[in-house]
Amino acid sequence: MGFLKRDDASSCSDESNVDIFRSIPKASTAFSIWKIEGLRIISLGRTKVGTFLSDSAYLLYAASDRDGVLPYPNMPTKELKNKAAVRAIHFWVGADCDMNVSGAAARAAAELDSRVAATILMREAQGRESPRFHAYFRQRSINVEGQSVEDDYKCSLHRVTGTALPVLTQLTPVDWSSFSSRDVILLDVRTRSVIFLWLGSKSDPLHKSHALRLLDEQKKTKNGEETRIFIVEDGYEQTLQPEARKLFNEILDLSVRFVSPEPLIESYQPSASIKLYKCNELNGKYKVAELKSGPIFRSDLESSAVFLLERGEAGVWAWVGKDASAKERLEAVRNARGFVKKKGYGPCVPVARALEAREPPEMRSWVKGWPRSCARPLILPTSFEPDYMAERPRMAAECQLVDDGNGERTLWRVEHQTGLVLLKDSGVFYAEACYLLRYKYGYGRRSRTIIYHWEGAESMCNDKEAAIEAACNLSEDESAQLIITSQGNEPPHLLQMYNGKLIILNGPHRDAPPKKYLVRVYGSTPYTSKAVERPLRANSLDSGGVFILFSNLPMVWCGSKSTGDAREASRRLAPATAPLICEGKEDDEFWTQLEGKGVCNVESVESEGEDMDKHFYHLKIEKSMFTGEEILGFAQNSLIPEASWLLDAGSVIWIWIGSYCAPKPLKDYIEEAKIFLHTHPVNRDRSTIISIIKQGLEPPTFIGLFDNWNHNLLRDYRPFNALRASVQERDALINDITAIKIISEFAHFVKYPLKILKNDPENLPPGVDVSRKEMHLTFDDFMTVFKMEPTEFEKLPTWRRQRLKQTAGLF
Repeated sequence: MGFLKRDDASSCSDESNVDIFRSIPKASTAFSIWKIEGLRIISLGRTKVGTFLSDSAYLLYAASDRDGVLPYPNMPTKELKNKAAVRAIHFWVGADCDMNVSGAAARAAAELDSRVAATILMREAQGRESPRFHAYFRQRSINVEGQSVEDDYKCSLHRVTGTALPVLTQLTPVDWSSFSSRDVILLDVRTRSVIFLWLGSKSDPLHKSHALRLLDEQKKTKNGEETRIFIVEDGYEQTLQPEARKLFNEILDLSVRFVSPEPLIESYQPSASIKLYKCNELNGKYKVAELKSGPIFRSDLESSAVFLLERGEAGVWAWVGKDASAKERLEAVRNARGFVKKKGYGPCVPVARALEAREPPEMRSWVKGWPRSCARPLILPTSFEPDYMAERPRMAAECQLVDDGNGERTLWRVEHQTGLVLLKDSGVFYAEACYLLRYKYGYGRRSRTIIYHWEGAESMCNDKEAAIEAACNLSEDESAQLIITSQGNEPPHLLQMYNGKLIILNGPHRDAPPKKYLVRVYGSTPYTSKAVERPLRANSLDSGGVFILFSNLPMVWCGSKSTGDAREASRRLAPATAPLICEGKEDDEFWTQLEGKGVCNVESVESEGEDMDKHFYHLKIEKSMFTGEEILGFAQNSLIPEASWLLDAGSVIWIWIGSYCAPKPLKDYIEEAKIFLHTHPVNRDRSTIISIIKQGLEPPTFIGLFDNWNHNLLRDYRPFNALRASVQERDALINDITAIKIISEFAHFVKYPLKILKNDPENLPPGVDVSRKEMHLTFDDFMTVFKMEPTEFEKLPTWRRQRLKQTAGLF
C-alpha cells in the first residue's frame, strides 16, 4: 500500500540553501516543506508531503492571513495583508534523528526566521506535534516511517493514532512486543497483497475509524492491485479463516503471543499549574528567574523583555515583547530549549515562540486578561418568528438565543427529600433553591427541548446533587439539550424567557416574595438583564447601579454613574407608578424605607469580561486532568461521530456527543467539563455555563459557531460496523465476535497470557479479579483451555466451573 512504504528518495533542488529561502514569497500565502540532509536543505516534492522519516529532521514554513484559512499542502496562493499575516516556522525532529541533523534543522529555522520575520516559531518532536502542525494536514494523513526491515514477506507494522486526522507510525520489530491492547495496528504483507487490521480490546473508537477509512480510501484508489483486508480482534486471532490465520501466524507466532495491557506510547500530562519566568542576559550569561505561579495575566508581560510560560510536560511558550532585541527574538526558542533541559523534562517537550501583539490563539489560552473588543449588545426585535434564529445561526450564537423565549416552559423545584415539585412560574428564583426548567420550541423536524438546571448560590449540596441527577434523567428521557447553570451565570436565553424580568431573591423558596425588598438591576437588554436582591439598607446602594425598592411605595433609585440602558431595563421590572430617584435627590421617605440614611458605595461599572477565542478539543480525561488535543482551524467535519468533543466558546462550554462514541451517563460529561474548567491554566470560572448536546440535535446557538453548517453532512456517514463490512474479506471470521461481545461481559476484562494468570494472587497484575481469572484470558486461550466459548462456560453449574478452573490452574 502506498501510504505504508518508506521512500528515502528526495525531490532535490539544485538551488543552494540561501537560494531556497530567497525564493519564498513574502507577500503571499505559502506552504513549503524541506528535509534536512546533512548540511543541505532539500525541497520535498508534492507526493512526499505528509510523510516524515523518524531518523530525519524537516523544516516547514506556512503563511496565511490571521483570520483566513490555515495553510495546507498545494494551497492556491493569494496576496497577504502584511499587518494581519501569520508566518509560522516549524522544525520537526524524528525520534531516531541524529543530534547533528536536529542541530542543523534548528539553525536552518533560525536562518529562515531572519529572512521572513516569522510570527510563530515551533520545535516539533515526533509524537508530540503541535495542534497547528497537525492542522496543516487536515485533508490527508501524517505518516512517520522508520528504518526499513527486510524479511521474506516484506511486511511492516504501523500504529494508527491521531485525533482530527490519522497518524501512522511505523513500528519495529515486527513481533508481539510492538502490540498493546490500546493499539490499532496495520500489518501490511506486501508480497501477498494482504493487510491485517488488528484492533486492540481497549483501543480508541476514533483510531479504529481512522484505520478503516484509510483502508476504504485505499480500496477506492487502487490501480488494479487487489489487496485483501482481514480484520483481527485482540484475543480472537484464532477465529481468522484458515488461510489468513496461517499467514498471520507465520509472521506473528501465536504460540508466543503477548499483548501488553498497558499502552506502549508514553502519555504526557500537563502540569496542574502554570509558571511565569523572566529572561535576562547579565554579563554574557542568560538568566531565567521565576516570577509567579498561575494564573498568568496579560499585564504580567512587559514589552521590554522575554518571558517563559511553562506547564511542565505540556510545553513552554517563549513570549517576546515588541521592545526586546532582535537577538532575543531569534534565540528565544534555543534558550527555552535550554530551560527545558535544565528542568529535567523529556526531549519531546513542545517549545514555541510568540511575538507581542501577534500571539496565536493556542498561546493566548494560557494567559488571562486579554482586552475585550468594544461591541454593544445586539438590539433584537421585540418579537420574531419561531424560525428567525434558526435561519440566522451566527446571530443566535452571538447572543445565545434559540428564539424569542415565548416557547412552552415548565418549572420544577428540586429537593433531595421531595424530588421534583411542579411550580407556578412567577419569574422569581431563590438563592437557597435548585430549579429545573423545561423549554420547548420549534415545530416539526425542528422541534427541540432544552432542560435548564439552575442552582442558587446558597443551595445545599444534597439538593444540588439531586437536581443534577434529575436534570440528566429528564434530558435523556426527552433527548433534550442540557444546560447547567448557576446563580450569577444565567444564560441569555433563560433571561429572555422572562423578558429581562427575572428576580433572584435570598433565602429558601417561597410561594410569594416578601412584602418589602431591594434589588439591583443588571444588564440592559431583555436577554442580559435581571434583578438580584441586596440587603435592605442604605449602604447596599452603589453609584454605578440602578436599584428597585419593592414595597407598598415602590421606587427606582439610579446611581450617578449608572447608564441609561440600565435605567431603561429597570422600567421592565418596576411597577409603572414607581418614581425615578437620582442619587443626591433622595427625600426623607426614601431613607425611611431603607431604615435610615447611609453613604452610597462607589462601585465600578459592570465588568465586560475579557476577549476569549473559541477553542475546540477532543474530550479526553486522564487521571483527573484534561488531556484532550486541541483542533485548530476546526470546522463542522471536525465533529467525528466516534468521539465526543468540547467547544470552549468563552461564556459557554459546549459538549457534543457523537452517535457512535462509547456510551456513558450525562453526569460524567458534566464532570469532565468541570475538570476542563478547574484544570485550565488561566483558572477559569468553575460556574461557567455547560451545554450538552447530541449529534443531530444541534441548536442554532451551536451551529452558528461554525462556518457554512451543512445539515446533511453526516446523513450518509458510515459508522465502524458499516465500514468494516465493506472493507474486510467476506467470511473472514468464523465466529460472530460481535454477538459474543454483546451477550457476554467477557470482553470487558483486561486480557493476560495464561502463564501470568497461573501466578499466586500476590503476583498477579493490578486489576485482575482473582475469583474470575478465566475472564482475563483471550478468547483464543479460553477456547484452547476450556474447549468452549465463554457464554457456554458461564451456563455451567458452579461446581463444574470450579473443577475446570482447578484443572487449568486458574482456581
